[in-house]
Amino acid sequence: MIRFSLFGVSVCIHPTLWLTLAILGGVLSSTGIQDLLSVSLFVVAGFVCLLSHEMGHALVGRLFAGNCPDVHLAWLGGDCSHEGANFTRMQGVLMTIAGPAASLLLGVLAALVLCLYVGDFSFGLYLSRYFLFNVIPGEALQAWPYMPLVFFCNMIAVSFWWTVLNLLPIFPLDGGQIMHGLMRSPRLMHSVSLYVAVTLFVVFRTLGMWIACLFMLALSVLNYRFRMQAPY
Repeated sequence: MIRFSLFGVSVCIHPTLWLTLAILGGVLSSTGIQDLLSVSLFVVAGFVCLLSHEMGHALVGRLFAGNCPDVHLAWLGGDCSHEGANFTRMQGVLMTIAGPAASLLLGVLAALVLCLYVGDFSFGLYLSRYFLFNVIPGEALQAWPYMPLVFFCNMIAVSFWWTVLNLLPIFPLDGGQIMHGLMRSPRLMHSVSLYVAVTLFVVFRTLGMWIACLFMLALSVLNYRFRMQAPY
């Protein structure tokens, strides 16, 4: 376990976070030093993105409650707890939105730093569009070292796509939490979550994206159980 304090927020990192990020970064298929370096850069980008996400929740929650939040990072997610805090419905929604907003801001900052790195704003934005889809154009590889480009690519892609994933209207993702704060009916909220999760399960299965497919299957089962238990 790694523990530290950041902006007055207590942060705890479980070793499973590094394992999960390494697997997602392709460590199991690595064949050389360059591959391992690329995996390491993905791990760094994933960690920074997740931490910024949870810090967004923590700092906005502290603004509303005035308490000392705790952030825990493990596996492929995080948890921000505000022990003893009482939030209104809208405060809870705003605190939830702050997480994806923080990670998306991180991606925007990475794109701006990339523009400074290449020394050309328009070309930096051109590269950022490719980096969103984890593609590094050949002309960039000819002009700049490979590893810095991989790092920027990971930062931009991870921050954007993990933000999109988190904003899906599926409980307990942030999009589902926002929906939970805005809807009066827990049963309806879990019904919407179940429908979206099942639909994405079919889509990801068709595309052969098995990790995402299993993730949506787990969320489908979870929301089905919650829906059956919801009183109204």
